[in-house]
Amino acid sequence: MLVYVLRNMWRRRARALLTVLGIVVGIFALTVLGALSARLNQQVRGAETWFTSKISVVPSGSGLFGGSDRYLELSKADEIEAVPGVKSAVAGFGLLLSDQSTGFGAPELIVGTELSKAQDLLNLIDLDRGRILREGDEGRVVLGSTLAEKFEVEIGDAVELRGRDFEVVGIYAPTLSAPDGFAFVSYRDALDLFREVNPYFQVRDIAATIDVIPEEGVDAEELAARIEEGVGGIKVISPSEARKQISQFSLIFNAILLGIGFIALVVGGLSIINTMIMSVSERTREIGLKKAIGAETGSVLAEYLLESAMIGFFGGVLGVLAGLIAVRFLNGATSSSQVTVFSVTPMVVVGPVVFATFLGTAAGLFPAFRAARLKPIEALRED
Repeated sequence: MLVYVLRNMWRRRARALLTVLGIVVGIFALTVLGALSARLNQQVRGAETWFTSKISVVPSGSGLFGGSDRYLELSKADEIEAVPGVKSAVAGFGLLLSDQSTGFGAPELIVGTELSKAQDLLNLIDLDRGRILREGDEGRVVLGSTLAEKFEVEIGDAVELRGRDFEVVGIYAPTLSAPDGFAFVSYRDALDLFREVNPYFQVRDIAATIDVIPEEGVDAEELAARIEEGVGGIKVISPSEARKQISQFSLIFNAILLGIGFIALVVGGLSIINTMIMSVSERTREIGLKKAIGAETGSVLAEYLLESAMIGFFGGVLGVLAGLIAVRFLNGATSSSQVTVFSVTPMVVVGPVVFATFLGTAAGLFPAFRAARLKPIEALRED
């Protein structure tokens, strides 16, 4: 039956081709946006792993990703560490690696942290090679995977950060999220760099964030509530609150993806319905002849459903191929900046094809039932 259906499509190839092209456009957009959404979701999952493994403390009025120009006094770290259940409270300070925008994704940062207390924090990311920072490592740096690739450095090399040379002692494994673009240095180095970059901005020993590691067996949510209650002038972001804030970033893109899917559903579906109705009308006598010589209703129904499904399948395959070519081209255009905007996953490749095939089958239901219910004598009488 498949060969027969393909032959019928070839007999009306101009119309079938135009219908397929209509589906290709929708599936192309679905594939490209799906790859964009997949990349965003990778970053969201990576960010969740980093931010939900600890309790984040920021200045009042600020959020998980900043949002205010306030800072915390270093003494707040000591106050937090005195709360029962806190294993360590590590003051951190960050500044942009460059004043130029890094484009898509999280900004590249120089992240300073108190090395005397940061071992648990720095071990939250898997190390690819070298070692993590330890107390006394002023002038040394551990790079995220993206920065290591960008600077083309290995363990023992020197790398220039904001005009100062640092020795690379470690490189983290890829997380596909924000820490890939971080350069971890000592708190004192980061603060000194900030003062050099902003000579007219007098700052004391301050912290932008304080990362809290709970003692083993302590509930992080309950501990976050105790810290907020016991220490004033701070905002505490528990792991569940961090997860909530991070997930909001992916909602917009997923909503856009669903919108494109709906448009593809309407446009592609109407095109297939129109094509199949025209096909049934043109082949009414042929259908009547088939039923007159014994063709069963089920075989006629299957024939038209298979034809509409094939139109959806071909449109899906061609749309995905066009989308993958576009994704490869766009990722290649941004690769020199170590920026990956799109990610191709099995779902990005298989999902649109399955969706288009289902769409074709569903859109062909009405014309197929119309053809299957034709009575042989009435069909043969039609011109």
